[in-house]
Amino acid sequence: MKPTQTDPYPDPMPFVDPLERHRRAADRAVAAGSADDIKQLYVDLGADWWAAHAEDLDSIPVLSLPETQPVVLGELTGVYGRLLDAGCGPNPAVSVALARTPNRTVVSLDIGWGAVRIAREVGRREGVSLLGVVGDVEALPFRAASFDGVACDDTIEHLPDDAAGVAEIARVAGVGAPVVLATPNRHCLTIIRSKAHDRARGRRRPASAYFLSNSHLREYTWGEFERLIAPRFAVQARSAVGWEPRSWRRRLVNRAINVGPLRRVSQMIVVRAIRK
Repeated sequence: MKPTQTDPYPDPMPFVDPLERHRRAADRAVAAGSADDIKQLYVDLGADWWAAHAEDLDSIPVLSLPETQPVVLGELTGVYGRLLDAGCGPNPAVSVALARTPNRTVVSLDIGWGAVRIAREVGRREGVSLLGVVGDVEALPFRAASFDGVACDDTIEHLPDDAAGVAEIARVAGVGAPVVLATPNRHCLTIIRSKAHDRARGRRRPASAYFLSNSHLREYTWGEFERLIAPRFAVQARSAVGWEPRSWRRRLVNRAINVGPLRRVSQMIVVRAIRK
């Protein structure tokens, strides 16, 4: 089934912010477990954002953690040619930042036309050119070895078939092309603290209750994520993403999580890899 723009709230109701609308629809779609319904969430999200904010695109939030973007971009320093942002979302911050470097052609891909339309318009307003493509990360519409670099930030955990998505990203990456994959860490320090707090009070909640978003189908530990990508990729580098350094304690923790085994409690997992 090909996702199409639909209204998840057919009954009369007052205007709902696109992100709140998405969150409400996600509860139902994730509970039902239908891959088509889950993909439809993102088709609708981009269309809703465009309909609601076409004249005020600056109000559309980045839907990934702000601490992650500079790490992802840093792992692609010195990479030129054709780059893919696989899952650009309704705010193409990664695409725009990549495109600011000369000698790059950036392809912004998302499953919904609304998000792609926003990406192209945001790029135009920011003075960079983005090639917008509507496509599914699980079945990318590109030939093998099409890209000199790939960024996939905060997307894998949304895919109904994450292994298929990893395989497709590997297929379209050129020989030796760096691929940067970022995803939330299920054993993040703040999640560990929340679980300990709940258990101390006798509360037992499912793992999904601690996910960063109710539209995440899963979240990974470092080991789980590296096992997912291992059949297709060889990891070249690992980066542990910390928290916004608003206090000396956070700055200290941010330094510590990049030292040896403490990486396992970072906020985000970022790996740079090449296809096997």
